[in-house]
Amino acid sequence: MQPSREFVTEITACQQRLQAFIRTLVYDQAAVDEVLQETNLALWEQAERFAPGTSFMAWACRVAWFKVLEQRRIARRRRWEFDPKLLESIAAEAFEDLEIFERQERALVECVASLPERQRRVLEMHYFGQMHLEQIGATIDRKANAVSQLLFRIRKALRECIERRLVESPA
Repeated sequence: MQPSREFVTEITACQQRLQAFIRTLVYDQAAVDEVLQETNLALWEQAERFAPGTSFMAWACRVAWFKVLEQRRIARRRRWEFDPKLLESIAAEAFEDLEIFERQERALVECVASLPERQRRVLEMHYFGQMHLEQIGATIDRKANAVSQLLFRIRKALRECIERRLVESPA
Protein backbone atom coordinates (compact mmCIF):
# COMPACT_ATOMS: atom_id res chain seq x y z
CA MET A 1 0.00 0.00 0.00
CA GLN A 2 1.29 3.45 -0.98
CA PRO A 3 1.52 5.98 1.90
CA SER A 4 -0.96 8.86 1.63
CA ARG A 5 0.06 12.35 0.55
CA GLU A 6 -0.74 13.56 4.09
CA PHE A 7 1.59 10.91 5.54
CA VAL A 8 4.45 11.98 3.25
CA THR A 9 3.86 15.64 4.15
CA GLU A 10 3.78 14.85 7.88
CA ILE A 11 6.89 12.65 7.93
CA THR A 12 8.82 15.22 5.92
CA ALA A 13 7.73 18.12 8.12
CA CYS A 14 8.62 16.42 11.41
CA GLN A 15 12.22 15.40 10.68
CA GLN A 16 14.00 18.19 12.55
CA ARG A 17 11.75 17.96 15.61
CA LEU A 18 11.94 14.17 15.60
CA GLN A 19 15.73 14.32 15.46
CA ALA A 20 15.73 16.84 18.33
CA PHE A 21 13.52 14.50 20.37
CA ILE A 22 15.88 11.57 19.74
CA ARG A 23 18.92 13.75 20.51
CA THR A 24 17.55 14.39 24.01
CA LEU A 25 17.64 10.65 24.65
CA VAL A 26 20.77 9.52 22.80
CA TYR A 27 24.13 11.16 23.47
CA ASP A 28 26.07 9.92 20.43
CA GLN A 29 25.35 11.72 17.13
CA ALA A 30 25.96 8.58 15.08
CA ALA A 31 23.44 6.75 17.24
CA VAL A 32 20.98 9.65 16.85
CA ASP A 33 21.25 9.35 13.07
CA GLU A 34 20.83 5.58 13.25
CA VAL A 35 17.78 5.79 15.51
CA LEU A 36 16.23 8.46 13.28
CA GLN A 37 16.74 6.25 10.23
CA GLU A 38 15.29 3.22 12.03
CA THR A 39 12.36 5.33 13.21
CA ASN A 40 11.66 6.57 9.68
CA LEU A 41 11.77 3.00 8.35
CA ALA A 42 9.32 1.89 11.04
CA LEU A 43 7.02 4.82 10.30
CA TRP A 44 7.00 3.94 6.58
CA GLU A 45 6.36 0.28 7.36
CA GLN A 46 3.49 1.23 9.67
CA ALA A 47 2.08 4.05 7.50
CA GLU A 48 -1.36 2.45 7.37
CA ARG A 49 -1.57 2.69 11.18
CA PHE A 50 -1.40 6.49 11.11
CA ALA A 51 -4.86 7.94 11.67
CA PRO A 52 -5.21 11.21 9.69
CA GLY A 53 -6.28 14.08 11.89
CA THR A 54 -4.31 12.81 14.90
CA SER A 55 -0.94 14.12 16.05
CA PHE A 56 1.63 12.66 13.69
CA MET A 57 4.43 14.01 15.88
CA ALA A 58 3.10 12.22 18.97
CA TRP A 59 2.90 8.97 17.03
CA ALA A 60 6.38 9.44 15.53
CA CYS A 61 7.87 10.21 18.97
CA ARG A 62 6.31 7.06 20.39
CA VAL A 63 7.87 4.99 17.59
CA ALA A 64 11.19 6.80 18.15
CA TRP A 65 10.98 6.05 21.87
CA PHE A 66 10.79 2.32 21.17
CA LYS A 67 13.66 2.60 18.67
CA VAL A 68 15.76 4.37 21.33
CA LEU A 69 15.03 1.56 23.78
CA GLU A 70 15.99 -0.98 21.13
CA GLN A 71 19.21 0.91 20.39
CA ARG A 72 20.02 1.01 24.11
CA ARG A 73 19.52 -2.73 24.47
CA ILE A 74 21.95 -3.28 21.61
CA ALA A 75 24.48 -0.83 23.08
CA ARG A 76 24.37 -2.18 26.68
CA ARG A 77 28.02 -3.21 26.50
CA ARG A 78 29.02 0.44 26.39
CA ARG A 79 30.21 1.94 29.62
CA TRP A 80 28.04 5.09 29.63
CA GLU A 81 24.55 3.92 30.45
CA PHE A 82 21.79 6.12 31.82
CA ASP A 83 19.17 4.92 34.22
CA PRO A 84 16.04 3.98 32.24
CA LYS A 85 13.88 6.07 34.62
CA LEU A 86 16.08 9.10 33.90
CA LEU A 87 15.70 8.49 30.16
CA GLU A 88 11.95 8.15 30.52
CA SER A 89 11.83 11.42 32.46
CA ILE A 90 13.92 13.19 29.81
CA ALA A 91 11.70 11.75 27.07
CA ALA A 92 8.55 12.99 28.79
CA GLU A 93 10.05 16.45 29.21
CA ALA A 94 11.26 16.55 25.61
CA PHE A 95 7.83 15.50 24.38
CA GLU A 96 6.25 18.22 26.53
CA ASP A 97 8.65 20.76 25.02
CA LEU A 98 7.70 19.58 21.53
CA GLU A 99 4.01 20.04 22.33
CA ILE A 100 4.70 23.56 23.59
CA PHE A 101 6.72 24.32 20.47
CA GLU A 102 3.92 22.99 18.25
CA ARG A 103 1.35 25.18 20.06
CA GLN A 104 3.60 28.21 19.64
CA GLU A 105 4.17 27.35 15.98
CA ARG A 106 0.41 27.03 15.35
CA ALA A 107 -0.21 30.34 17.11
CA LEU A 108 2.49 32.01 14.99
CA VAL A 109 0.95 30.68 11.77
CA GLU A 110 -2.50 31.89 12.83
CA CYS A 111 -1.15 35.29 13.89
CA VAL A 112 0.80 35.79 10.66
CA ALA A 113 -2.34 34.84 8.70
CA SER A 114 -4.29 37.51 10.61
CA LEU A 115 -1.86 40.28 9.63
CA PRO A 116 -2.85 42.74 6.91
CA GLU A 117 -1.59 41.70 3.46
CA ARG A 118 1.05 44.45 3.30
CA GLN A 119 2.58 43.43 6.62
CA ARG A 120 2.64 39.75 5.61
CA ARG A 121 4.39 40.72 2.36
CA VAL A 122 7.04 42.69 4.27
CA LEU A 123 7.63 39.71 6.60
CA GLU A 124 7.92 37.34 3.64
CA MET A 125 10.35 39.62 1.84
CA HIS A 126 12.54 40.01 4.92
CA TYR A 127 12.52 36.47 6.36
CA PHE A 128 11.84 34.23 3.39
CA GLY A 129 13.13 36.38 0.56
CA GLN A 130 16.08 37.46 2.73
CA MET A 131 15.80 40.95 1.34
CA HIS A 132 17.64 43.83 2.99
CA LEU A 133 15.71 46.74 4.43
CA GLU A 134 16.73 48.94 1.51
CA GLN A 135 15.42 46.40 -1.01
CA ILE A 136 12.11 46.07 0.81
CA GLY A 137 11.88 49.85 1.07
CA ALA A 138 12.37 50.20 -2.66
CA THR A 139 9.64 47.61 -3.25
CA ILE A 140 7.06 49.28 -0.98
CA ASP A 141 8.23 52.86 -1.55
CA ARG A 142 9.52 53.45 1.98
CA LYS A 143 12.91 54.31 3.47
CA ALA A 144 14.95 51.57 5.13
CA ASN A 145 14.40 53.17 8.54
CA ALA A 146 10.63 53.09 8.04
CA VAL A 147 10.84 49.42 7.03
CA SER A 148 12.86 48.71 10.17
CA GLN A 149 10.21 50.41 12.32
CA LEU A 150 7.44 48.51 10.48
CA LEU A 151 9.19 45.17 11.11
CA PHE A 152 9.59 46.11 14.79
CA ARG A 153 5.85 46.83 15.07
CA ILE A 154 4.95 43.63 13.21
CA ARG A 155 7.16 41.50 15.49
CA LYS A 156 5.66 43.19 18.56
CA ALA A 157 2.13 42.58 17.28
CA LEU A 158 2.97 38.93 16.53
CA ARG A 159 4.48 38.42 19.99
CA GLU A 160 1.35 39.88 21.63
CA CYS A 161 -0.94 37.85 19.37
CA ILE A 162 0.92 34.61 20.14
CA GLU A 163 0.87 35.26 23.87
CA ARG A 164 -2.85 36.01 23.70
CA ARG A 165 -3.60 32.83 21.74
CA LEU A 166 -1.52 30.69 24.10
CA VAL A 167 -3.40 32.08 27.11
CA GLU A 168 -6.78 31.62 25.37
CA SER A 169 -6.08 27.97 24.52
CA PRO A 170 -3.63 26.65 27.13
CA ALA A 171 -3.61 23.04 25.90
